[in-house]
Amino acid sequence: MSEQVQDAFAFYSEYLKPLYCEIEARDNTIPVEMLFEIHAAFDHLRRFYVNGDEETTSTRRAIGHLKRASLDAFKLKLKYFNADLERLLGLGACLELVDNGSFIEEILRDKQKIIKIAKQARIDESKNDPETAFDTWIQTSILIDETTEKILNSQVHIDSATIKAKNWFNKDKFQGLWIGFLSGFLSSLAVWLLTR
Repeated sequence: MSEQVQDAFAFYSEYLKPLYCEIEARDNTIPVEMLFEIHAAFDHLRRFYVNGDEETTSTRRAIGHLKRASLDAFKLKLKYFNADLERLLGLGACLELVDNGSFIEEILRDKQKIIKIAKQARIDESKNDPETAFDTWIQTSILIDETTEKILNSQVHIDSATIKAKNWFNKDKFQGLWIGFLSGFLSSLAVWLLTR
């Protein structure tokens, strides 16, 4: 199949641009590796228009660079997701209060699925099978989106569970201080009475 320049722009619009926007929205920066790949892609298109290179070859090479930029974005998305998930899991026992513990179980199952699919995507990449790797990374990305949506939809419950757990901890701590104080006072009183 002979590719045309419009195919490169279609790939950019359909795949890379949404990923690019998602990564940029994270912290208002774009990784330089993605920018290098995008620059290289448009340089191949320039060669077609300015240097007269063959359209199919220029387009195929441009799409190759756009796919590599997309793969970089998928990996960043996975990295950011894992960091966010670790922060969430750092809440510990509070999460067991959400939906009677079913929320955390579901999130941990999703995490394992994401790891499994992302591992397969990396294996596909290492076999120089970019088409399969790209498809597997798309599956990973979709599962990350679904899991993130579950977390966001449960955020009110997570916040509530965190507040309850902190209140319980503070009450227990406060009660422990009073019990310690009372025990110390009674022990001192008993020693004073015995040694009098």
